[in-house]
This record gives sequence, C-alpha cells and structure tokens, in this order.
Amino acid sequence: MFRLPTHLETFIPPPREQVPQTRPWRGTLILPTSGSPSSAPQELRCTAAETEGDNSQVDVWPTRFVVQTISQRPLLQEMQAWAKTNVPPICMFMPDRLSDQDTHRRNQANFETFATMLAENQFIAIAPWNLPDRLSGGGIIIFSTRASHSLLVGAVFLNSAFPDFLAGLVPPPARPTIGLPRALLYNNPSDRQTLPNIATSQRHSQSPTSSRASRFSG
Repeated sequence: MFRLPTHLETFIPPPREQVPQTRPWRGTLILPTSGSPSSAPQELRCTAAETEGDNSQVDVWPTRFVVQTISQRPLLQEMQAWAKTNVPPICMFMPDRLSDQDTHRRNQANFETFATMLAENQFIAIAPWNLPDRLSGGGIIIFSTRASHSLLVGAVFLNSAFPDFLAGLVPPPARPTIGLPRALLYNNPSDRQTLPNIATSQRHSQSPTSSRASRFSG
C-alpha cells in the first residue's frame, strides 16, 4: 500500500473529497552544473506523490525536469506564505528506491544535499514543464520542509504562471529536455517495479506538523 508518513496525512482531503489516487510520478530532476562548465549535470532519481488537491495530474508530467535554483535572494518564507493563502496543488518529492544499494545510497545522499542547500539558504527552485503543447503553466516550484531533508515540497502550476513575486527572478527557459520513455528511465528492469516505501521517511522527521500553517512554516 502506497502511504504517506503520519505527519503528512493532514495534506489529504476528507474521504468525501478524495478522488482515486493516481500512480506516483517517477522520474529525474536534473540539477544545474556547479564548477566546471564541462562537468555533467547531476541527476536525482525521484518519486512524487500528490498530497493535497486533485489537480497535480502527475500522469501528464514529463519524466525529466531541468531544475533551476532561484538564488538571487531568499524566497522560502515568501513562497510558504503564498502557498498558505493561495492553496495550490501540492506534491512531495523524495528519493526513488533503487534496487542497487550503492546507487540508492548515493542518490539519496545527493537528494538530501540539494534539500539541505535549499533549506540553509532559504532558496526555492523551479522545474519548468517545457511542454507547451500539453501544459501551459509555469511548472513546479520546489522548496524545503522542516519535516525532513528526505522530502521536498512541490507547488504545481499546471495551467497558470508562477506567482508575481518571482517576476524578474526566473531564469530564461532552459533548452527543452526530451523526456525519455518511462521504460528507458531505469537501467535495471527491477527498478521500475519497486515503489519507494515512503513511510520510512517518517523516521527522518524533525518536526511533526498538524496544521497547514505549521506545514509551510520555515
């Protein structure tokens, strides 16, 4: 059974408002290079689950996102305040569970390093759709949560632009990255069959949350 940790269950609407759960998204977040321009981009293999709202439509997401960190100034608190007021569809990103243990540990460590960097600098990141024929919105805004460095919050903008406070801060669109077929995303066929045990992330929790305000607080 695919289940969120207890401290995230308050994201889920009451049973009468729920819709059939979609299969969680699995794919890759491609991080910008650091250091030498010739260095290869870092790829985080992730999964994402809808936690609030029924309009994330993960089934139409690309399998690969080029992530751009907004580092001009800290925006975490502004993003949290905006999310509490405007209530966008929300998802939670976490490291995918990979069959090869060394690859899994390295992928999880890289994910937590990225999440820690966002948290410590109060930065946010964006993941544009780059799919104008399918999705007209801005993409996903990714930001940290106090709950765990093994989780990242995603505010989903399917058909609407990013908030006005990002005006002038969003980098020019990255060159579109062609999404690989889902079957080609994982080298080992067994990787495609193994869903992450999201409940295990509960033991990484730093501060259980019980209200919308505490979920988005920094």
